[in-house]
Amino acid sequence: MFRRSIASRLTFLYASIVAVTILLVVLASSIALVEYLSSFESELMIGKQQQASFIAQSFHDSGLPIQQAAPVIVQRLSSLGTRVAVYDEQGSFVAGDSTLHPPALDRMLALHLRVLEMANPVTRFPRAFLLPAGAVGAPPPFSGRVTPRSGVAPIEGGFVALELSFPLLLASLMPYWIVVIGLALGAIAIAWFGGRLVATQALRPLNDVTDSLRMLAKGDYNRRSFVMAGGDEIATLTGAYNEAAAAVASAMDERRSTEERMRLFVAEAGHELRTPLTVIGGYIDVLRRGAVEEVKIARQILATMALEKEHMRSLIDRLMRLARLDSEAQPNPETIDVAELLRSQCEAARRFDEERDVDYAVDGATTIEADRAEIGEAIWNIVENALKYAPDSPVHLEATRSNGQTAIAVRDEGPGMSEPERIHAFERFYRGDQRGEIAGSGLGLAIAKRAIERAGGRIAIDSAPGRGTTVTITL
Repeated sequence: MFRRSIASRLTFLYASIVAVTILLVVLASSIALVEYLSSFESELMIGKQQQASFIAQSFHDSGLPIQQAAPVIVQRLSSLGTRVAVYDEQGSFVAGDSTLHPPALDRMLALHLRVLEMANPVTRFPRAFLLPAGAVGAPPPFSGRVTPRSGVAPIEGGFVALELSFPLLLASLMPYWIVVIGLALGAIAIAWFGGRLVATQALRPLNDVTDSLRMLAKGDYNRRSFVMAGGDEIATLTGAYNEAAAAVASAMDERRSTEERMRLFVAEAGHELRTPLTVIGGYIDVLRRGAVEEVKIARQILATMALEKEHMRSLIDRLMRLARLDSEAQPNPETIDVAELLRSQCEAARRFDEERDVDYAVDGATTIEADRAEIGEAIWNIVENALKYAPDSPVHLEATRSNGQTAIAVRDEGPGMSEPERIHAFERFYRGDQRGEIAGSGLGLAIAKRAIERAGGRIAIDSAPGRGTTVTITL
């Protein structure tokens, strides 16, 4: 089924409205002109009658009888919209339109006969209608004989019947209609092309949005924004599209980022898990080749395998935590007492290393809104790093409040980090050049960063060789 575009339908609507408007204007003005011209019909009829009397008088003065003069009279009086008939003084048709016989003709014939009876028998045919005013039987020449459309003019030897027809008015309006129709066609053409241009321009954003949606359907998720002035419906539509396109682009960027992280995560996790498995597998082969008979060697091998097992279990546990933080499950924020949170972290650190000096301080900070398990795990990973990588150094926890934000800092007085180590510290499985001898997975700070991001906060490291390390969480 053929379907016209919206632009074509709007253009047709514009042109139709203009055409109907012009038609109504033409009809109304034509009716007004007809009414206006009708007021001149009586004057026109009187003029025709006077012309008929003048023509007939000239022929009578020339000696021509009415039978010979009638065709010429009809020819001269006939025009567009005017019917003419000539009758003799007895009422017999002589020339012209034989169907024209107005009622006024019968009355004038009857009046004429009465005048003839009163006239002198010798003269037989007086000029009845040329009698002086007030004479017996001499009515006014045109009084009571003219209607808006018909009339009778008495002439020498007979009568001339006249009638104005409706085509006369139409003929009078013909020049007006020709001009108006020309203007109307021009106006309709302008309305068509102008409406087409306006409709195309107005609907261009819809076409752009349609093209962009088709690109989205094909997998092109690059964001395309449209700026529309004003607050009409099209601007609202493009605004809604911009929001939807931004959401889709953001979601696809997040999806690509997540997929990239997952690929990197799987690759790095596989590498990290392969190392303890390789060590364990190698020791198993050694035991199979007879080392199991050597008790001392077997015990050393089993102790090493147990350490690798613990390392692998710790790694798997951290991988599971990181996978949980990377999931789409939303955190469960709650109100957390900052002092109680830092105190519990200090107690856990002292249990981890009983000889370490670990303290905390709170200045203005009272509570925070966050997921207790995730924020606690983030702070503990930072504290654990300080305990492992800053041996014999005190660890200080401090919470402050400024500009509506709470900052929790974990500071140690250890060897600090080099600039490359500081830059890459939050990357997964990164452990630095000087950390190889210290047990760890390289996931602690990555877990902390992800947990803080889920809480809507920020995390940063300030460190330099010989100046210790300070990790600051801002919520």
